Amino acid sequence: MVNYKINFQTKLLLLVFVSMILAGVITYALFAYMQYYYHQFVLIDDPLARIRWALGNKGLFIIFAILYILFTLVIFKLLTRRISSYFSHISHGIKQLANSDFQYETKISTNDEFGQIAIDLNTASLKLKEAIERGDFAESSRDQLIVNLAHDLRTPLTSVIGYLDIIKKDTSLTEEQKKHYTNIVYKKAGRLEELIDHLFDITKLNYGKLSIIKSEINLSELLLQLCEEMYPALKKNHLEARLHLQPSLMIEADGRQLARVFENLLNNAIRYGADGQFIDIHTSLDDEGAIVQIINYGDDIREKDLPYIFDSFYTSDPSRAHQEGGTGLGLFIAKNIVEQHGGRITVNSTVIQTSFEIRLPIHPSTLDN
Repeated sequence: MVNYKINFQTKLLLLVFVSMILAGVITYALFAYMQYYYHQFVLIDDPLARIRWALGNKGLFIIFAILYILFTLVIFKLLTRRISSYFSHISHGIKQLANSDFQYETKISTNDEFGQIAIDLNTASLKLKEAIERGDFAESSRDQLIVNLAHDLRTPLTSVIGYLDIIKKDTSLTEEQKKHYTNIVYKKAGRLEELIDHLFDITKLNYGKLSIIKSEINLSELLLQLCEEMYPALKKNHLEARLHLQPSLMIEADGRQLARVFENLLNNAIRYGADGQFIDIHTSLDDEGAIVQIINYGDDIREKDLPYIFDSFYTSDPSRAHQEGGTGLGLFIAKNIVEQHGGRITVNSTVIQTSFEIRLPIHPSTLDN
């Protein structure tokens, strides 16, 4: 059976639409009843008749328009009470995690992003509990991880709650403004999901449970395909990818996991290289193996930050760590995946350019060519 999901943004837009329809039905029913009552039971000299005459058609239209708006807001508030409770559950779950209560389970019975966030949050809590019981974390490392986790999760969640509160309480919002705020809420919810996915990946990396299934792949073709997929993001940031690829550069690797490495590095180059015009991607071969260089010409990385750039949640420069939705985890995950392939990743940054270099073992067929 197909498990059909309706995402949060679609649900919210549907609730707005349903609220407007129901409010329209109620308003029309009220208008029809009032019209019937007026014609059947109100005499010409009754006070109600004089009020009706004083208001005229224009006055009645304004009154019923106001009633329609009020009905819409009340119905929308009633319909979104359950959604609001999801944020409370998630927020409470994060607080419990921040307080080292790994027994608490966040329960959300919905088949959308909220349900997935609850599942991922519970999984992260369970994995952290197991790691602490095994003694995988030192006390100080555990405390720092929890503090960073709580901060990174609460930041987008606070924005989501704030915008939903505006949508619910501000009666002067236009439909265009509601749509705009709904899109912001959707993006922030997506960031929450992305962060929890990254945390789950880190858990699997730390415990050696990240599945690496190697096969023979063409590294140059993989990079070409990724650049084509990321063309919209490059165009949006007015960047052009210049490819200098050695053909038929074969390696033994997990193509899916390695694609994540280069996606993280390309996203990083786009995020921080927007001031430049190009992103250069080079592949080459030497005695040690295949080499990939991804170079951007935007902001440089400070020299004191370079030794820690691949650490999880490194936040010595918050403006870089969280700019444009960065989680501070992408480079940490990339480094671990590269190392599980028997390779290594390094970075060099100057005021002119920032270059990430990945070295990977090659496939014997490449040496034969």
